[in-house]
Amino acid sequence: MLILDHHRNPEPIDMDKERLQKLGAALHRYCLSLTRSGSEADDLAQETWAKALSYRKFTASTNPEALLLRMARNTWIDHIRRNSALIRAVERSGTAAASTVAVQGDLTGIELIFQALLAHLTPLQRTALVLRDVLGYSAAEAAGLLDTTEGAVKAALHRARLALVMVREELDSHEGPALPQDADYRAYLRALAQAYEHGQIPVMLELLRQETAKTSASAVSTFTVQAVHSGLAGELRMAA
Repeated sequence: MLILDHHRNPEPIDMDKERLQKLGAALHRYCLSLTRSGSEADDLAQETWAKALSYRKFTASTNPEALLLRMARNTWIDHIRRNSALIRAVERSGTAAASTVAVQGDLTGIELIFQALLAHLTPLQRTALVLRDVLGYSAAEAAGLLDTTEGAVKAALHRARLALVMVREELDSHEGPALPQDADYRAYLRALAQAYEHGQIPVMLELLRQETAKTSASAVSTFTVQAVHSGLAGELRMAA
């Protein structure tokens, strides 16, 4: 279960309950049309409301519904771009099958990609790969975020790119990656994918740094990290 506690209380929205309900219904319908998924629509609507609440001019807008829907659209586009960047990084050799990774069991395609990366890359290799090849950070910026040297980042990235052959083979296999049986580990994969999709870089890096499946699962129930997303300070707590 993911709980997002905002440390900065937004100013109350100066709208009556009926107006808020109508806005909420319109937002959810729009999010559902974008995502084609009830759960993803709920997540997108929640994230959009969080952004709207932190935007001081929201209530002063002459057309708050249009502004709200535009926020939702931009947020969804950001999600799509990040997910596409992750798929492209996995497909470096030209193999296209990774883009067809579909939902398997209760795991999404992005969760399955992360599962394969976790299985074949070390913590430094996977963090370097995501920062450099997926998110476009420079070697110096990645080194600063990972508290290491540029040389170490470059070496880890080189090894990660070589290891992607095994990642692609696992994703391209007929059965796909073996589904994890441990519920905590599945929760960890969900937390990792959501942190990545929502642009919560500090959360994602902390989760990617976990050494083993055991510590990864433990992190879901015990770890708390401070994250900043779209100017909104928040604390993401994972609980089993």
